[in-house]
Amino acid sequence: MTPEQPYFPLPSHNLNTIWRSDALLVMTKQASLPDRCVKCNAPTPERLRRKLQWHHPALYLLIFASLLIYWVVAMVVRKTAIVNLGLCEEHRESRKLSIIITVLLAFVAALSSIAAVQFEMPLLFLVALGLVLAAAIYGSITIRVVAPTKIDEHFVWIKGVDTSYLQELPQWQGRM
Repeated sequence: MTPEQPYFPLPSHNLNTIWRSDALLVMTKQASLPDRCVKCNAPTPERLRRKLQWHHPALYLLIFASLLIYWVVAMVVRKTAIVNLGLCEEHRESRKLSIIITVLLAFVAALSSIAAVQFEMPLLFLVALGLVLAAAIYGSITIRVVAPTKIDEHFVWIKGVDTSYLQELPQWQGRM
């Protein structure tokens, strides 16, 4: 049987459960990734457990109808997968620093908004809103290690993985 058949029996071992498809890592939901950093391919004994969530991108159109409707539908139809990603010390520390910067930006935004209300300074309140936006954008870009491009019942397609890491994997023969 081939990987493009959706109901083939999944192997219980780690062989033939991880592939590459161009710049994507494709894996079964039960696969165990190699002990290498997904960002630089360096050996690493430590893992970062991530719960990945995905829904079809067309659902974002529901935001135009209502943010609440989008949120409810997205929560109902989302697909999830838990993966344990190898992350070297350098990338782990870089991620920690990004988390600290994001929290500090949010904290300064909160203090700025309190000061803006306390001292009746509308311009400072706009600065606080800008800091909240900056914290959200910076955090979402720098803290995320990898991102799913699709999740189905058996497989996970992941972007953001180092190319040398991917080159060591066999080519995916199925369809996305």
